[in-house]
Order: sequence, then C-alpha cells, then structure tokens
Amino acid sequence: MLRKIGKVLGLTLAALVVLLALFYGFVWYRTEARANEVYAVTPQTLAIPTDSVSYRLGKHVAQIRGCLGCHGADLGGQVFLSDSTPLGVLYTSYLTNGQGGIHYTDADWTRALRHGVGREGKSLWFMPSHEVCHLSNQEMGALIGFLKAQPSVNRTHPAKAMKPLGRLLVFFDKFPLFPAERIDHQATYPDRFTLAANVTTGEYLSTTCKGCHTQTLHGDEAHSPEQPPIPNISSSGKLGGWSADGFVKLFRTGVTPDGRTLSKYMPVKEFPYSDEELKAIYLYLHQLK
Repeated sequence: MLRKIGKVLGLTLAALVVLLALFYGFVWYRTEARANEVYAVTPQTLAIPTDSVSYRLGKHVAQIRGCLGCHGADLGGQVFLSDSTPLGVLYTSYLTNGQGGIHYTDADWTRALRHGVGREGKSLWFMPSHEVCHLSNQEMGALIGFLKAQPSVNRTHPAKAMKPLGRLLVFFDKFPLFPAERIDHQATYPDRFTLAANVTTGEYLSTTCKGCHTQTLHGDEAHSPEQPPIPNISSSGKLGGWSADGFVKLFRTGVTPDGRTLSKYMPVKEFPYSDEELKAIYLYLHQLK
C-alpha cells in the first residue's frame, strides 16, 4: 500500500514538474517574442537646435523628466538591476559618443524618445519613452540637442538579460519592461506647448510622476523591502490637504507640509521645477479624485 502511494506521489510530482517546465517554456517564448518584436516606425524629422537658449531648455527638460537621474549626471549610465537581483541584469545606457556609448543619429534619438524603439526596431528595455513621447517638438528638439552636446566619457556596462522571475513578472505585466507596447506610434505632437500655472500644464508635466506613482497616481506597494510604500498623490491622498505653497516648499526642502522628511527614494530636490511648474502640477494633482 505504501509503495503504491509513493508511486502515485512520485508520478504526480513528475507531472507537476513537466507542467511547470512547459509553462515556463511558454513564458520564455512569449517574453522573447515581445523583446524581439520589430516596430516599423518612421522617426519624425525634428529641428535640433544648438543655441544657448535651447541648450538651457534641453537641460531643464532632462532634469525634470528624469534623464539625468536615471542615466547619471554625465549620462554615462548606471546600474538599475545588478546581477545579484533575481529579476535580471539591466544598466541604463551610456548616452554620449565615447567608448561604450550609443552613438545615435538624430533619427535614432527621435525613434527612442518618441517610440521607445532602438536602432534595430525592437523595444528598448524599461526606458520610459511613454512618459516623454508627448513632449512638444520644441522641447524634444532642445532635449536631443542638450544630450548630443554632452562631453564623451568611456564606459561599458554588462549586457542586459532577463532572469526567470523577471520573465514571469513581464509575462504577467507586473514589470513594464517594453515601453514600445505602451505608445501610440501614429500620434502627432504640437510644435510648442505654452507652460502656465494651470491644470493643462500640470497634466503635461506630471506624466513623469506616473512611472512610480502609477497611471492613476494613486500610489503602489513598495518596489523593494528597503523602500517605503509609494504614496497616493491625488486629492484623495495627503496632498488633498496641502496648499500649493506647501507643495512648492516640499520640492525645495524635502519635507512635507505635515512635517515628514521624504526618503531618498523620492529625491524631490533633484527636480528643479520652477514655482510656476510646481503650482501647475499641484493644480492637476489636486483636482484628481
């Protein structure tokens, strides 16, 4: 009797192992297909200015849109997922023209920023192009001009790779690795956007917030054990009880209107928004239910 039970358990375990192997094989196949999908996009032709005024605009856009925060102050790239993590290996790209750099043409820059697509036509990995593709042609051109003007450094990074847990999260859409899937590749964009302290401008600027605070801006669970939960920044969160001046002061001091010091995972002082831009973001967030 015990021998029969052991045999049944053994067969059941073997069947489960086979089923899990088949399921992971399907996960591997689907994630590879998504990673290797080729997007037939035609990069828009943009004017890339080189004057000092446009350079300052491009630098400001790079700062408030998180380019320097992710790719480093010298745009040399840095670790996002190290080999020690169970998700995979991913370093942000080295963006200048030195050894190990991407050596982009103007069309390559536009393809990456407007479409989230690399030179081979495949989706970039975890590059938040869906948060900046809507920039006006003026701001996008100025941003590319600023990035192209940065001095070269020589730096190489390990090749990107997905590990089994990372593939599972990508498969179940819990890890948004492929930005090209989230972009309307037929969209057109305005030549200029006039910034003002209003809700429309706030919505235009706050797309950068959605990378962490989610598309609804209602917050999320912590992304790792050492990080705090990501707060709800709509009117239904604590922001609903803050004033516009308190919100502006938060970005200058790192301290909330109710006296809490923000953690290093929300480095507000690294985003040099103007007071007008912050008031616009506040107005947009404050009217979100």
